[in-house]
Amino acid sequence: MKKWLAAMFAAGVLFLGGFGQASAADWYYIDADADDAAWFIDNASVYKTDDAATVLVKINNVEGFTYIYTVRIDRKEKTWTELDTTVYSAAGVALLSSKEAQKPTKIEDDTMGAEVMNALWGK
Repeated sequence: MKKWLAAMFAAGVLFLGGFGQASAADWYYIDADADDAAWFIDNASVYKTDDAATVLVKINNVEGFTYIYTVRIDRKEKTWTELDTTVYSAAGVALLSSKEAQKPTKIEDDTMGAEVMNALWGK
């Protein structure tokens, strides 16, 4: 009886401890930029209205580094604001992290920012 209770307790701890839970990203490939870096957006992170969107953007460069940005895009103003940034090594080790929002930058036509906008709202 004690072994059965111990087994049930252990199963409960694993279940309640989040063993079966995962918050997976749903990365959608956008395109490669002029430097051959691959750009993705995380469909699972998109929060969008008709006027603005907040989304995770991932860039994998040819050197093996991964950049993940939380970005706010203002559709009407056509601006891109990086809210936070994390840079990872090829081994997945976080090298740099910044929670400091950057100044908004204008999204020009025929840029990766414009491609991200098109993926979110269409043309």
